[in-house]
Amino acid sequence: MCVSIQRSKPFRLIYLVYAWTIVAGIWLIGYFFAALTSAGSKRKEYIYNTFCRLGARLAAKGLGIHAVVEGIENIPKGEPVIFISNHQSFFDIYTAFCFIPQNFCFVSKDTVFNVPVMGRYMRTAEHIPLPREEDRKSYTTLTKAVKKAREGKSLLIFPEGTRSLDGRLGPFKRGISLIVLKAGRRVVPMCIIGSRGFLPKGEWLPHPANRDIRIRFGKPLEFTRVAKMTKEESVESVDRLRQAVAHLMEDMEGNQ
Repeated sequence: MCVSIQRSKPFRLIYLVYAWTIVAGIWLIGYFFAALTSAGSKRKEYIYNTFCRLGARLAAKGLGIHAVVEGIENIPKGEPVIFISNHQSFFDIYTAFCFIPQNFCFVSKDTVFNVPVMGRYMRTAEHIPLPREEDRKSYTTLTKAVKKAREGKSLLIFPEGTRSLDGRLGPFKRGISLIVLKAGRRVVPMCIIGSRGFLPKGEWLPHPANRDIRIRFGKPLEFTRVAKMTKEESVESVDRLRQAVAHLMEDMEGNQ
């Protein structure tokens, strides 16, 4: 289809309605089957996340997303890890569900968990709400993430804490160091390029002309688990994590 037509506002409006129909329809069907098959099960989190990942892949195909995934071999098999990624679009979490080849819990702002039906689904799937303002509650959330990682759950975290307006990698929140240094799990850096072009921060109309997305996974990083974290250890780990993601971004953008 002509790119100029895809960039027109009428087409973008039509695509928005189509996209919501596809995403909501597949998600509701997945929710129904997840609830049905997990009734009485002790593995509800696993079942809900499995259906969510399958639904995300089907929806991405329906939306016409063209994805290139690199470095999948860098993800340790049969091992819970912590994925960290840059954050450029609301579509990033959907991209992660499509292409991370294992179940995971992700940390998200708590307002999303207040949305009817969606919030209940996210809590059942054991995703983690993070309050933005109250430091004490934020610390409790971080320790909850550590506990899940120690129990054998993989995590996905966007350490910038918010979506980038200009596509550049922002500073990482210090809380990521607490999770990484206390969880004792390897960290897989990842980078998502192209999602901002499809659905930029601050816009509600997607750009169907920009449906090419690239995802790259870097080599896993190892950190020594600590019982009590010092400020120096926190700063050093945050710098190391940010450099790993920044390197992936620079490499991918340089090869476009």
